[in-house]
Amino acid sequence: MRLELVAHTPNVETMIATSMLTTTSGAQPGTLYDRLLNKPGKVKEIVGRAEVQHGNILEHNCLVWLLEATDGEVLEAALDTSFLKFTRLDENLWLLSGNLRTVVEYAQRKKTPLTDALAASAKNVAPDIRFLEEEER
Repeated sequence: MRLELVAHTPNVETMIATSMLTTTSGAQPGTLYDRLLNKPGKVKEIVGRAEVQHGNILEHNCLVWLLEATDGEVLEAALDTSFLKFTRLDENLWLLSGNLRTVVEYAQRKKTPLTDALAASAKNVAPDIRFLEEEER
């Protein structure tokens, strides 16, 4: 099995910070997002204190991977989580998509080569969010 992140929503952490602030601010989400785009230090501060058990803040994004895996490996993962979407491209080649919430919850629930690879790629997209720490798994 091989997994490669090929695309994702831009500025994922800014989107998460916007989601967090929307619950406590009277400002419109678009206004908050635009302000945060120019303040990466503020974004890092906000997402660094995110409590990922409130998974809805992790839903406002999309990640897309190219997955080389057997039918059996894909079937096992598809049965494990209904929130990852698998599209066959060729024999043993799949397009896989989902959001950070799906990755976090799946990887916290089950440790497999696929969840390890998903978690590693998620950490590359959102490095300042503390999730999937080894002791949590």
